[in-house]
Amino acid sequence: MLLLKKAAGHKQVVRMLRNTVSQGRVAHAYLFAGPEGVGKETVALSFARALLCSSSADGDACGVCRSCRQVRSGNHPDFYALGPDGASIKIEQIRDIQRKVPYRSYQGGRKIFLIRQAETMTGQASNCLLKTLEEPPPDTVFILITARPQLLPPTILSRCQQVFFKNIPLPELVEGLVRLHGMAEEDALLPAALSGGSMGKALAYTSGSYQEKRQAVYKLLQALSEAGPCEALEMAEKAAESRESAYFTLEILSCWYRDLMVYRETGEAGLLFNHDHTALIKSESERFETPALLEIIESIESAKGKAETNINTRLILEALFLKLAGFAYNYKKLPGTLNYT
Repeated sequence: MLLLKKAAGHKQVVRMLRNTVSQGRVAHAYLFAGPEGVGKETVALSFARALLCSSSADGDACGVCRSCRQVRSGNHPDFYALGPDGASIKIEQIRDIQRKVPYRSYQGGRKIFLIRQAETMTGQASNCLLKTLEEPPPDTVFILITARPQLLPPTILSRCQQVFFKNIPLPELVEGLVRLHGMAEEDALLPAALSGGSMGKALAYTSGSYQEKRQAVYKLLQALSEAGPCEALEMAEKAAESRESAYFTLEILSCWYRDLMVYRETGEAGLLFNHDHTALIKSESERFETPALLEIIESIESAKGKAETNINTRLILEALFLKLAGFAYNYKKLPGTLNYT
């Protein structure tokens, strides 16, 4: 479990939380809100650890005291965490918290209650929690975590200090992958770029299954360069088997054509995300005119935006794949026969 000062990204949030601990101005309830996978829970756990630390310095946990060791091992008697039981957080779970709230802490400090995916609380559970938040006992801190704060009742939101997390900027995400997970910088670039600012997604994209999916998209690119309209439509249907699959395909395509554009304009191989395909990028960047690459990239980004909504992903990919295959496209310099393997 990380110390606050070692968290990847979120520098302003971390600074605020450390000041909160060092100055003793701790609210009775916090709402950590932001996109999936950006590190809200990691920071929440580090914050809880700092609040429970018996030797806190500079607003952060010491990492070595008994309390820190207990939080790290998951057996601190004054730290409670819960999340959905199935699809939702039920009233029985909140009532279990309420039974613990009135008692003094076991170790003489604070009691911390962390609620993951707080937006999944049932209406009854929310109303039950609200009663506790309206009359907060001393030395008790609630930390609610959510990626969808709009689904929480306004009465809950109004009783929490809201802490907003943003997507982690690319340089900070790469630095975090290198520092915290031992990756080489060149290997961290592509997962970080694909993740959209999410450490969780970036880590997922380093797995073996991710590499297999990535190679499958490159084979798709090769096939599209030789495809007719019927083949392009069939490929779109397969790539759109799930919204997750479709979006991943679009992310890979976006990074690929971005690299073609970057190398064509700069000639700098060190700026490429797909560094393991540098030779192919160098050769393929010469096959495209800049306006063609710009239109392809704009089309992919437009498709990504539509894929995030409820629009039919198959229709989105069909239109894009026809364009990439060269149909209904104004430019003559399109991909020839490629070898992405």
